Amino acid sequence: MDRLVAPGGLRAVFQPIVRIADAEIIGYEALCRSVKPERAQPSDWFGLASQLDRRVELERACLRAVAKHGAPPDDALLFVNVSPALLAHPDSVRLRDKLPHRLVLELTEREEIDDIVALRASCEPWLRTGARLAIDDAGAGYSSLQQVVQLLPEFVKIDRSLIIDIHKDRHRQALVAALAGFASEIGANLIAEGVESRAELAWLRDADVGLAQGFLLGRPGPPWVKPHHPGQRVAGQPSLDRLAARLDSARSRRGACEAVAAHLFRQGGLMPSVYLEVGGRLRCQAQRGLWQVLDGMMPTAGITGLTYRTGEEQYLDDIRAAPDYLEAIPGVVSELCVPLITDGVTQGALNVESLVPLSAVVREQVRECAVLLGDRLGDLQPELSRVPLRRLARTAASLAAVEDTGRTIDAVLGAAQELSSMGSAMLVLEDEWSDGQRRHSAGPLAGALDAMTGAELVHLASVLEPLTSCYTAGEATGRSVTASATLRDVGARSLVALPITARGRRTGLLLLTDSDPVPLGPEQVEPLELLAVLAGSCLETAATVEELRRQARRDALTGIGNHSSFHERLRDLGLQDHVALLVLDIDDFKQVNDNGGHLLGDQVLRATSAELRHVLDDPDAVFRIGGDEFAIILHGVHAAPHAARAVERAVQRSVGPMLAEHDAALSIGVAHRRTGEALIDTLERADAQLYLAKATKIRLPGTEPRRSTARAPAIP
Repeated sequence: MDRLVAPGGLRAVFQPIVRIADAEIIGYEALCRSVKPERAQPSDWFGLASQLDRRVELERACLRAVAKHGAPPDDALLFVNVSPALLAHPDSVRLRDKLPHRLVLELTEREEIDDIVALRASCEPWLRTGARLAIDDAGAGYSSLQQVVQLLPEFVKIDRSLIIDIHKDRHRQALVAALAGFASEIGANLIAEGVESRAELAWLRDADVGLAQGFLLGRPGPPWVKPHHPGQRVAGQPSLDRLAARLDSARSRRGACEAVAAHLFRQGGLMPSVYLEVGGRLRCQAQRGLWQVLDGMMPTAGITGLTYRTGEEQYLDDIRAAPDYLEAIPGVVSELCVPLITDGVTQGALNVESLVPLSAVVREQVRECAVLLGDRLGDLQPELSRVPLRRLARTAASLAAVEDTGRTIDAVLGAAQELSSMGSAMLVLEDEWSDGQRRHSAGPLAGALDAMTGAELVHLASVLEPLTSCYTAGEATGRSVTASATLRDVGARSLVALPITARGRRTGLLLLTDSDPVPLGPEQVEPLELLAVLAGSCLETAATVEELRRQARRDALTGIGNHSSFHERLRDLGLQDHVALLVLDIDDFKQVNDNGGHLLGDQVLRATSAELRHVLDDPDAVFRIGGDEFAIILHGVHAAPHAARAVERAVQRSVGPMLAEHDAALSIGVAHRRTGEALIDTLERADAQLYLAKATKIRLPGTEPRRSTARAPAIP
């Protein structure tokens, strides 16, 4: 063991993983051998390492030996074997920087996994760097199937024990066929291990197993050696006869699109999506292998939009050179988009993305699928909308009746959770995108939604710019929420993002998320899109109503509360004991208007309002209740007698001298609420004190008029 883990004790060999359809190498599995001849096989090493409690040490030595050879050519993937113990070790993730970016973690079943949740958490730091997930030896034991179900990997490797002479064994054929169907449903790529005969490969091809690995296709050897024989001679090109039969049996356009997407996905390493024009937008009808769906796409957006507009095929050998490319899944290398044409009219587009370059054989197959689908679409009528509008009716009625922004948002969140069956939701307005702003959220993941950074929200908004929605597909990999590291870190597995718009302008975002991989499709998402549109309109209406109400409660000249809002505030205080009312009146205000004109009078009123607000801790406590009358409401500790006197002194220092400059003065009446007294009675006593002060010419010191006959200058 010491010799193995020492620098130079291990050497790496690489075995190709091949797409059966065209013999293209989509990746290599890295394996390790001892530099010095040893009788023990690699499987024996790990048994010994477990006994010596050195398993992680041995695995790390293997990864270091693999890392020396760099990345495979032609953007191929590199598969490396890792155990849960290695992933859980805090120092192991440091090896990530030494390994190629296009990395697949192949979870081995050398030890039993007791805690899938902990395993997902251990995978997360690796997945966050762009690594992908594979499950090894599927079908060899119960626990490997459990991992497939609970981890939802991108790649599932069928154990060699199921592949040996599979063309002769009906029982194993049934099990592998079931695995192929399951992998297709969850969007995972199936890899058959240990393929050693042409008969095995031919059966796998006919069973829609897309990828294979074994001595027939290439033995483990020096880095990046390609097989000597061409794949077509080994397996032959898959026939389209079964696809044609499935299209003939399809009874709807969406069903036909599903058949094509499933067929192409089973070829291995392909991520197809089918878009048809509906109501001036390109709507996703079917997809496989994508973590998130870009839906409701404008025909001017992306490669798909370009294909639809021009009716011409678009092929990108390297998407990094395409500014129009819209990313639905990280790591895509190439994309082919073919128009769907029926009787000379473009209906939509068939789009295929791939983690490796697309061969000429595969591109030709995609074209043939597009022709078959375009012809079949001509026989099928567009479906009537299946959006459950009845489910929206109650929501629409309740939203329309609400004239308060907060209650409108609460109603939208509740309706969105009900329509989507997702546990948590957030509605964030554009002016609340920055970090630390108050947001509106509900559900178990509300804290994580609130913690999303402004940069994450801006990114989502930019993705949604040409779309009506973006949502996770509920399919492969535990890293399905790619748009937000904040949500991914707390275990969110599903996300729907929708723009909130009003009169053609985006005003916010509606986000829904869940810790389970919720399957989503048009039936769930289209009602949410309608809800988002309705929410935008209702929020704008609520904001308008609130602004009108605010203006109705504000004095138009000074901007402070008016007579109506003053009495509303008195009602809001209810039976609170500690309340003091100050009523102020500008004496000789008529003389100000006569000497300086009404414009000067307005300036004096505004200046008085500004000074009163300035001296108070609560600017909303100041009101203009008459032409030249103001009121101040003090409550709580601010209503104590010494606090009221402090207000009088502050007024003396600020308002008094300013009024004196214009031959005016200020009178004031103060009353403190008595126990059990109605505030309207307290106001009457304050008024009485005010008029007593005016009658006896008792004014606040420093506010006596200057009594000048000169015309006072206007306040700047």
